[in-house]
Amino acid sequence: MHALTLNLLGDLEVIRDGQVLVLPPSRKTRALLGYLARHSRPLSREHLCDLLWELPDDPRGSLRWSLSKLRRVVDAAGRPRLRADRHGVLLDTSDIDIDVVGLHALCRDGLAAADIDQLERTASRYRGHFLEGLELDRFADFHGWYLAEREAAMRAQTTLLTTLVQRLADTPERALPHAHAWVRLVPFDEAARAWLVRLLLALHRPREAEQQLQLGVRLIREAGLPLNGQLLRAWRETRQVQGSMVSAGTGMPPLSAADAPLAHAGDTLEVMRWAALLAPDPDPATLGRVSGLDTNRIGLALEVAERHGWLTFGAEGLRFSRIEVAAELYQAISPARRQAMHRRIAEWLAESPLNDMRQATSLAHHAHASGDLELAVRAMIEAGRFCLRIFANQQAQHFAQRGLALADAMTGSRRVCLALELHELLYSAAPLADWEAGAGEVVALAEQALEHGALAHARLGFQLASHIRWAHGQWRDAHEQTLQAERATRCGEGREQVIAMAETARCLAMLERDLNQAKALLAQARELAIQQNIGHPAIPLAQGLLSLHEDRFDSAESYFKEARTLCKAMGDRLGEFQAQETLLLMDFERDDYARARERCAQLRELAERLRDGSEAPYAASADALCHYALEDDSDPFGVALVPLRHADARHRLAVLLLQAARLDLARARTETARQRASEALEHARVLERRSEQLLAHALLAECARRLGDTPAWRLHAQAAEALAQEPVAGWARRRWQALRDQPTEDGT
Repeated sequence: MHALTLNLLGDLEVIRDGQVLVLPPSRKTRALLGYLARHSRPLSREHLCDLLWELPDDPRGSLRWSLSKLRRVVDAAGRPRLRADRHGVLLDTSDIDIDVVGLHALCRDGLAAADIDQLERTASRYRGHFLEGLELDRFADFHGWYLAEREAAMRAQTTLLTTLVQRLADTPERALPHAHAWVRLVPFDEAARAWLVRLLLALHRPREAEQQLQLGVRLIREAGLPLNGQLLRAWRETRQVQGSMVSAGTGMPPLSAADAPLAHAGDTLEVMRWAALLAPDPDPATLGRVSGLDTNRIGLALEVAERHGWLTFGAEGLRFSRIEVAAELYQAISPARRQAMHRRIAEWLAESPLNDMRQATSLAHHAHASGDLELAVRAMIEAGRFCLRIFANQQAQHFAQRGLALADAMTGSRRVCLALELHELLYSAAPLADWEAGAGEVVALAEQALEHGALAHARLGFQLASHIRWAHGQWRDAHEQTLQAERATRCGEGREQVIAMAETARCLAMLERDLNQAKALLAQARELAIQQNIGHPAIPLAQGLLSLHEDRFDSAESYFKEARTLCKAMGDRLGEFQAQETLLLMDFERDDYARARERCAQLRELAERLRDGSEAPYAASADALCHYALEDDSDPFGVALVPLRHADARHRLAVLLLQAARLDLARARTETARQRASEALEHARVLERRSEQLLAHALLAECARRLGDTPAWRLHAQAAEALAQEPVAGWARRRWQALRDQPTEDGT
């Protein structure tokens, strides 16, 4: 019996003497524990620092902090397991029960001869993917190791479940839970679902078996994978063995060859073919639109189909009474005709806006099956954009990745333009695993778009690269690519020119660079937008940022509210968040924390449904800041900042730290204010943000004055004075003046 259990499959879990331990909240600290547990040799401190931390984060200090937290988890009295010296770190796992180690050991030693009970115990410990939630995709080396470990664990669990199902085939009630687990692990594996169908039929549960058969066929088709016939064979062979078993609840015997749909001709066969393409849920209205037949002819054909028992009408609408009928009809259509039919369905679906996930999935499926690469890629883009509108970010990412894989087979300007749209979709759905490589790839595509004369897509590429670099603190490169985006469409016209100028003005205002150029571009964009009746959120966003920079809060608030409404209507959820985030900053600057707390609730709700970026940690930290302001309790704020720091959101972090430092000073917590302002200053310097630097120096000067540190006061006061001569934001200059003019204790 092991005193310590470490479960890495699923959410990280540590159990000591039967009690689940509370783990450190830091994702990097928990990821470090998983990494050490899978290495039996000492690992150098330098390697671990490079693996999980970046230079501005003080890697060695962060590693020491993480190791101190982990010792409390894994060490016991008289049994130190985490050993570290100046050179290396080792986790002694000799007396730790680790689930993934046991899984790999069992597969390595041979599953065929292992005890069934042991196989079931090991299988039951698989609670999810390896170190679920700890991907840390911003750290390439760790992420590569993580993906390899996850894939290896999935393969081992799949092999284990396959063995269990096959060895327990004679006791289907015992094998069934393992078959369900197998299908959940690999939902597109036809062999796994075929075994599930066999077991359900063996347990006299034909309706569930048919549902699994239909679901399997649909999922495999939608994924663009070939069906090899295992599912249909499992359905037929098992029913033949059972002899008299009737079709899932219909009470009808198997069809004779003469009574099958393929024995018929004319409208009946044509309608049944279209129905097979639309299976499992063909409906008369859709059949009419895609087949070209009139309503009366379709109605007569459906009457024949219902009389022969091929189709049934129930509460769920039109359904095939036997899924194998649909499969046989589908396979009998010639490949060329089949592709043409899929194309017709895809084009019909693309004619109208998507309303639900089923339509989005159907569009992607039929366009892919049409054999037309461009149609398929455009369908993936439309399906992905719909997913973003309903906050289905994982599905949007899936469609974007499928689209990029298809676009690789294309050539010329079509490939370049579609790839740029897919990259925009991918970035909106999830943070990039390697953002530097991603930004570089987008810039390369934008340059190719320029060569092909695709100015609108060139603008899109440069603008996207600017956003990526801005989000990760590379503001100088972001500035250059913003200007390149404007140059790319300078000779354009119409809507694209308006959007390009407005987006450039917006980005320049965000970066606090070339503000006169931003104002000129915005004025041109507004004039053209009015003349051509064009509306786009970039215009009020740019107006709001410039108004905020000029300390005109009322005007800025009006513009940001307009931008938020436009973004919401267009499905631009990140733009909606950014507009709301700036309104929150204005609430902070007005010291209206009650209103800020209400806005934080809206931000948190929105952030929870967005991609896994810095939005959710920022919203939680801002909410904790409101709690500090209203309840005078700063502890939740300190805890909330941890994930925000790990999200590498320097600008958002600097903004909140400066607001917290103001609160600290108001509550006479001078040393805490100094620490927060110092950290904010470091981030603002990296980002070259003059406004935040000015406010940080002003706060640090006031802290030094209160602490009696004259040299520090003089240093920060002079730095603030110099920055105030630069084009900084009006609200920051106003804050600096208030702190500078604050009277001292002797009234001077």
